[in-house]
Amino acid sequence: MSDAPSQPPAGDAGAGPTPSSQFDEALPTGRMVERHGATLWTGATGPLDAPCVLILDGIGCSGWAFRRVVPRLSERLRVIQMHYRGHGRSPQPARPWRLSMPDLADDAAAVLEHWGIEHAIVVGFSMGFQVALEVFRRHRARVDALVSIAGPSGRVLSQFQGTDVFGHVLPLLQAATRHASEFSLKLWRTVLPSRWLPLIGLHTQLNPMRIELGDLEFYLRQMSEMNPELFADMLGEAARHCGEDILPRVRVPSLIIAGAGDRFVPVETLRKIAFAMPRSQWLVIDGASHALPAEYGPELAERLLRFADEVHAEQRASAAVAT
Repeated sequence: MSDAPSQPPAGDAGAGPTPSSQFDEALPTGRMVERHGATLWTGATGPLDAPCVLILDGIGCSGWAFRRVVPRLSERLRVIQMHYRGHGRSPQPARPWRLSMPDLADDAAAVLEHWGIEHAIVVGFSMGFQVALEVFRRHRARVDALVSIAGPSGRVLSQFQGTDVFGHVLPLLQAATRHASEFSLKLWRTVLPSRWLPLIGLHTQLNPMRIELGDLEFYLRQMSEMNPELFADMLGEAARHCGEDILPRVRVPSLIIAGAGDRFVPVETLRKIAFAMPRSQWLVIDGASHALPAEYGPELAERLLRFADEVHAEQRASAAVAT
């Protein structure tokens, strides 16, 4: 495995929109990768010769949930992160935006190619697992194993709060952001970072005993810097996408991790995914919500390291038999 990029770096980590300076330390040194008119930020940490983990975030997320996961993983693994189109340090692409799960999966494969990485354990958080499944479908040779962290296989809004009500609201949200873009952008950037939203989140969807307010503020800051129309369109792509057909064909090791208190992607939804995948391990974290990487970062990092050890031990054993 080499750190040499397969193409010259197309920029630097500071290009494109950046989070406020107080949050810059959450991002590793990175590069910009060009693909089909889009510019993608990607960062790499950890030993150059170590096995690789690719982290695929949730919609609207640019690393906030993994701030206490990546440093621990990077002690033993090569960790690759990327920001989706129009997220974090990846600037908004020209239209058409190409925000489908297959498009994002191809972006992820291009990022691995850029770093000279042939294959990796692909970790998907929330919507990121939908992207991970498409990486497996479209770039099978690059996937050593799959991990879902509170990530559904598709139709991301169908189980929101135990109902499909958000699916009916989404077309209205898309229309509002498209036809009143200037107003919605101003409202989006004014309301999202406000002080009362973290309190609502802490007392409704998150575990207030586990998550730090600074992490939530980081997330809201990142969200406020996005184009709300792009966010709504990507959410629509995630809502339409379905990767259930892939699950029985995933014969690489897999790990499905659920939060016992997750109301966005309920435990039962993730349990069905785990039992549909032939080689899956199943873990429920008591007390965790949908934001479990931020709530249980150290514990999650240790579990991912153990899983990586198992995957790579199996690979070494298979290689020994083959020789």
